[in-house]
Amino acid sequence: MNTTSLPVPEARSTARRIPWIQDDWRTASLRTGMQALSTLAPPLAVRIVDRLWFTPPRLPLRPEAAEFLARGERLSFRVHGRHVAGWAWGQGPTVLLVHGWGGRAAQMCAFVEPLLAAGLRVLAFDAPAHGESDSSRLGGRRVSFIEFAAALREVARAGAPVIGLIAHSSGCTATALAIRDGWAPPPRLVFLAPFVFPDRYSAPFAAAVGASAAVMAAFRARTEQRLRRPWSDFDMPGLPQNFTVPPLLLVHDGDDLEVPITDSRALAKAWPRARLLSTSGLGHRKLLREPSVVAVAVAAMTEAAESTAADAPAEYSPAQSRGELDRYFQQAEFCG
Repeated sequence: MNTTSLPVPEARSTARRIPWIQDDWRTASLRTGMQALSTLAPPLAVRIVDRLWFTPPRLPLRPEAAEFLARGERLSFRVHGRHVAGWAWGQGPTVLLVHGWGGRAAQMCAFVEPLLAAGLRVLAFDAPAHGESDSSRLGGRRVSFIEFAAALREVARAGAPVIGLIAHSSGCTATALAIRDGWAPPPRLVFLAPFVFPDRYSAPFAAAVGASAAVMAAFRARTEQRLRRPWSDFDMPGLPQNFTVPPLLLVHDGDDLEVPITDSRALAKAWPRARLLSTSGLGHRKLLREPSVVAVAVAAMTEAAESTAADAPAEYSPAQSRGELDRYFQQAEFCG
């Protein structure tokens, strides 16, 4: 494992919390009610936990983000018979951008122009039950990593050849699950603040919503039965032991209070040819608009494209000039 620090501006971090549970008066009321239900009506408490766990938060689409997406080619995919929204920019070998839990494609827009400047095509999508995509087959606003991974595989199939992937948070988890389920990954991966150990979040989740240990145990058993796979399948460090994986660049902030950097350190130790870059003061989401982070991610994609250039048409060769890339890095702004 190779660990390096990236210089970034200082920023103030927020308090630790479960990423998809808002710590407000509504959650406090929920916690009180769940504590009672855990004793008086455990089956109902299990159903509520199930709905909360599998329901991502909704991120509003900012006007500037909508304008940016409108400049891309609008795409539509079918996953389990339901619409998944996607967008594409440029021509050439494809880089796939994958947002995290509760996110949307527009969050990844800071990477698009630098990738285009490198001579690459960019493909992004809203996961099922996220953004402009339809609900998943679970119904309502619920979705699991299984539907997320299925959407990733379908989008990647349509975008072939995919030479690289940049994913954030739970988008990394979905990527790992897709590989576990037989998807052949592209030659290079970049994981930003990856959600490496979903299984470890059940205890803090229970504390956040007020569910008892017995209720969480019943929820876990119910989930494994419905999804037909153990919870351990969603943890990422075991993946390289059983599957061939490409080189991996990890970028994680030491002040990330939603997914700790120890997740990336554990994954870097388990993953062959992994490199971990650490930042400070960015937290969990500002990584997506930090120019130095964008720069190293794009450089990894450019390197992947160059390594496969012999097999690609001449017009798809990546740009060699760093000057244009540097200009984009300096101008990169968050538009999600």
